[in-house]
Formats: sequence, C-alpha cells, structure tokens
Amino acid sequence: MNAGAPSTDWHRCARTCRFLAVSFAAQLLVAIGLLHPAAGQEQAATEAPAKTQQDQQYGSVEERRIMESLQAGGASPFARERDELDNKKKELKRLESEVDKKIEQLNQLRVRIEKLLEQKDAEEQKRTLELAKMYEKMTADKAAMVLGTVDQELAISILAKMKTKSAAKILSNMERDKAAKLTTAFSTLDTR
Repeated sequence: MNAGAPSTDWHRCARTCRFLAVSFAAQLLVAIGLLHPAAGQEQAATEAPAKTQQDQQYGSVEERRIMESLQAGGASPFARERDELDNKKKELKRLESEVDKKIEQLNQLRVRIEKLLEQKDAEEQKRTLELAKMYEKMTADKAAMVLGTVDQELAISILAKMKTKSAAKILSNMERDKAAKLTTAFSTLDTR
C-alpha cells in the first residue's frame, strides 16, 4: 500500500461529498421554484469531477443510485406531478370557458324566450280586447249565451275588457249559476 493512496481516496471522497451537497441544494432550489432546472444542472456540472463512467467508482450502491438519478436530471417525481398539475389546470380552464359559453348561450336563449312570451301576451291581450268589442256590439242575450259556453278564464278576460254597463247586461242574461261562477272568479283571478 502506498503512502499517497489514503490521501487520494480522501480527496476523491471529499469531491464526491461536495458534488452531492451542491447537487442536492440545486435540486432543492429547483423543487421549490427558486432556481431554473437548467441552472441547477449547470452549477452541478461545474462542481462535478471530470471523470468518465469507467473511472468513476462508488463507495456504495446508494451512492451510485443517487449519482445516477442526479445525472438523469428531469425524471424527478416532482416534475411529473407538476406537469400533471399543469395539464389538469389547463383542462379546468378549458372546461370553465366551455361552461361560460354555455351559460351565455342559455342567457341569450332565456332573453329570447322572454321576448317571445311578452309578444304572445301582448297579442292575446289585443285579441281579447277585440273579442270584448265584438261582444259589446252583440245583443246581451246572445252574448250571454255564447259567453256561457266558452272557457271561464277567457270569459272573465273578455268581461274585464268590456265596459261595465255592457258586462252587467250580459251577466244579467246568463243562467244564475254561470253568472255567479264568473262573478266569483272575476273577483279573485288576475285578469291582467
């Protein structure tokens, strides 16, 4: 055994420990986001001893595994998880924009339906007013006979649009039960 051998082993061990410490610190900084991954590899590479794969000897299996994982670089589980998380965030943003578009379409459809319903109501009111004018021009006994056969809500709407005097004459010519039902319904229903 040569007198210089322990010193050489000690220097090689010290360089390896220093390399491991710098590499670990660089990976830690990369993991918490304070250092870009390429910068950590460059710094570790400047500290690494210039040896070939054949020249490099490891003191233990664990040391070899750590060194190989450091040399592999981007295969860390944190990088994969970060990529998966980024992909999930992108997917959520895409889905969120799709939902927002659907909500906007539904709101536009709701507004369109409301306008159509308003137009329908206005048309119904116009026709009911025209019917009321026609019934006012009829004789009271004929109007009473016809109004007695139509739907109760329609009869109430027509009576509501008529002049009070004409409506009273028509009700007086109706059968007592039908006139009573219309009068009761007229006082409790919303006739618009």
